[in-house]
Amino acid sequence: MDFDLVTLDGRLILVGSPDQDRLACSWDPASDHWTQYELDVPDEEFRYTELTALGAAVVDGRIVIGGGGDHQGFAMWDLETGKVQLSAQEGGTGSVVRVDFGDRSRLLVGFAGVWGVQLWDPPVVEPEDRQHDDGGLANEDDSVTEPEQPSPYDSLVDIEELECQSGASSAAAAGLLAGRPVVVAGGRDGGVLVWDIEEERHLAKFDDLDETLSEFALASVDGRIRVVAAGGQSLVLGDPGSNKWGEPLTVPGGDISCMTAGIVRGRPFAVTGARDGAICVWDLADRRLLGRPLQGHTSKVLGLRVADIDSRPVIISSAHCDSVHLWEFPL
Repeated sequence: MDFDLVTLDGRLILVGSPDQDRLACSWDPASDHWTQYELDVPDEEFRYTELTALGAAVVDGRIVIGGGGDHQGFAMWDLETGKVQLSAQEGGTGSVVRVDFGDRSRLLVGFAGVWGVQLWDPPVVEPEDRQHDDGGLANEDDSVTEPEQPSPYDSLVDIEELECQSGASSAAAAGLLAGRPVVVAGGRDGGVLVWDIEEERHLAKFDDLDETLSEFALASVDGRIRVVAAGGQSLVLGDPGSNKWGEPLTVPGGDISCMTAGIVRGRPFAVTGARDGAICVWDLADRRLLGRPLQGHTSKVLGLRVADIDSRPVIISSAHCDSVHLWEFPL
C-alpha cells in the first residue's frame, strides 16, 4: 500500500490505503492502533475507488487525503467522514506526496508516463452541523452569511514541462530553494529540471545520466540544498547552482523503486527501496552506505518515510502485498 505521515494533536499518524475499494486506514505507532475508514465514491460514473497513490495533510485539525490510481483520477476526501472534497479528475494518477513550503502544505500529483505534474491545496473541510448540548440542531440565523470557502481549483498549479517516470511518492519532489518554492522532476524534453513555481521557469537543468533517474528529493548537504536523484542502481547528488551531478553511488540489490531523504540528528541521509525488497540507508555527507541493506520485504518497496517515535529515528516502509515494516535507523 501507499502511505503518508501526518502529525495530529502532537501524535504521529500513518495514513494509507489497504488497496481495497472505498477504504482508507490510519495507524498510531505509539499505541499500535489501526482505524479503518469508508470513503464515498469520487465519481458517480465509476462506483469504486482506487488508491494506489496517496498523500495526506492536516487542515484545521482534520486529516484530508488525496489520491488515485491507474484507473481513477486524483480526488480528495475528509478522512474521518469519508466525504469527497474534490471529485475525481480526468485520467489516472501516478503518484501523490504532501510537500511543505514553509508553513504551507500542498499535494504534489504526478501522472506516470504523461506530461505534467500538479500542485493542489487541500481544501478546508466544511464543519458539520453543530448540535446543542441537548442533541438538537443549532438554529440557523439567515441574516448571517458564512464566507464562501475557496475552491481547490483557485490555487491549482499545473506544470506541463515536468514528467514523472514512476508511480512512487518520490516520482517528484518539492521544497524551498533560496526561499523560492520549487518542484524537481524529469523534464518533458529530457534531463532533470528544478522548476520555479512562481516564475514559471526552470532554475536548474541537469543532463541525463546513463541510467534513467526516476526518484527525487531535496536535502541540505554541506550547508547547501542539493537535488537527490535515484534510478536503476544509482544514487546521485546534484548542485542546482552549477547544474552538475556528482559521482553516482552504486546501490546494492535490485533496481530502485522509491526513495526518501532528509536530516537525522544533524546528518543528511537518503533511504532507497528496491524492487527486490532491499532497503539501503545512505549518509549523504560522507557519500557512503550505512551498514548493510535492510532485508525484510520480499517484494517491491512502494513507500518509505523516516520519523521520530519516542525520540528515536525509525524508517517506515511498505511493499507490494506485504505489511508495513518499522526499522531502527542505523546511526
